[in-house]
Amino acid sequence: MSSGISTATVVEANFAMLQDAGRPAGASWGIAANGALDQFSYHYGNALVGNPTSLPSLETVLTDLVVRFDHAAVVAVTGAPAVVTVDGHPARSNQATIVPAGAELAVREIREGLRCYVSVFGGFQGGQTFLGSVAPDRTLKFGLDLVPGLELRYGSGERLDTRAREYPFPVLDPPRRPFPAAGQLGVLPGENADLFEDSAAELFAAEYVMTEKTDAVGSRLSGHVPRRHTHGEILSRALPIGSIEVPGGDELLVLNRGRGLSAGYPVVGVICTSSMNELSQTRPGAAVRFVPITEEDARRLRFREAEVVQSTRERMATILDSLRVDGAGERRTHESRRR
Repeated sequence: MSSGISTATVVEANFAMLQDAGRPAGASWGIAANGALDQFSYHYGNALVGNPTSLPSLETVLTDLVVRFDHAAVVAVTGAPAVVTVDGHPARSNQATIVPAGAELAVREIREGLRCYVSVFGGFQGGQTFLGSVAPDRTLKFGLDLVPGLELRYGSGERLDTRAREYPFPVLDPPRRPFPAAGQLGVLPGENADLFEDSAAELFAAEYVMTEKTDAVGSRLSGHVPRRHTHGEILSRALPIGSIEVPGGDELLVLNRGRGLSAGYPVVGVICTSSMNELSQTRPGAAVRFVPITEEDARRLRFREAEVVQSTRERMATILDSLRVDGAGERRTHESRRR
């Protein structure tokens, strides 16, 4: 049986952190949003474990992560494909899994992507919050990095009788989006596209390669760089996440969630929110293509992702509701839940 508030101990970690959705309201304070770069995988993991709202998860980037749970826990691993095990036994990504008391969840051999998220019923707690968020901000030197021996609390006070679950939880791989295709990033016109005139269309004519110069602030992609026809001064101004800046040279700079709130390079395009999730999983050396997209298509993609998360959240909440126990340790009946 899962306990209300329990302890998880980090056994192995290299480049991992406590993560959440970030602080989108921070802009009014001059603070970057930060938060999970792959927002869909983060929210989807929380949905898989039945959390009514998205709570802090663990994020690991390219490196193995092993965590031991002192009480039984319902967890899910999302994001890049990886080898997932529970005490050495194979488990699946995109599926809620019961980790028995004292067992270790391991995420190893991350492939075809960069980052994985570990979510738990009731969420992880640890470290401090800033503007209501635990999301790391490297500029402000804020955040909780995971190191071996670190203990985190998890759970919300509610308890689940995990022994009552006779069958595995359903495998709920998220549906593939029909457009843009894998390796393609949907792009809206940038506010300075007119400065490039016809050369702005060159953005869609060739592949770009992710360089190793990528972090929460921005990603540099090498390839053919459109040239602007006017070279007047551009004042620093607020720019959205996903802005494709043309700083000169042979690289483009895409602004990620940890970006500064103002910049002075011309913006030839803006990657839509849905495609920013894919960019966050693009490894150095991998090629991507930009494809033009309308505002209507961008909204449709975002709403579709939100619908997938919400429907999964509702389905898993119904399943987990049957496992909840009251303060006396008795499983709730349908009538008691109604009362």
